[in-house]
Amino acid sequence: MMKLSFGSRLHHLAMAATSGAKITATEPPKIVWNAGKHRFETEDHEAFIDYKLRNNGQVMDLVHTYVPSSKRGLGLASLLCIAAFEHASSHSLSVIPSCSYVSDTFLPRNPTWKPLVHSEDPKSSI
Repeated sequence: MMKLSFGSRLHHLAMAATSGAKITATEPPKIVWNAGKHRFETEDHEAFIDYKLRNNGQVMDLVHTYVPSSKRGLGLASLLCIAAFEHASSHSLSVIPSCSYVSDTFLPRNPTWKPLVHSEDPKSSI
């Protein structure tokens, strides 16, 4: 597992993305990149977003987001998405938002990430 620090940009984006959420700590939970499992996850491994690399590693398909019921409402799903999109951006990857949370909730609330969305029909490139 590779630990990444997403820096102050992630912190500011997380605060913007989770406005109205119930995060009470001054720092958002740390999100780490687990390259071996193809996911971004909280340090306790309880919440995660899974991805598959497509098109020879040029496209990150975000396939599933999970947050346990005990941690829902804290903005963790949004933080996981931000980590994944930040990673995609810094590695010149485009993103397929297959996960319904990403496509139906995160992207409408965070339209600044839409330019990273893969422009081809995902079914033709999978």
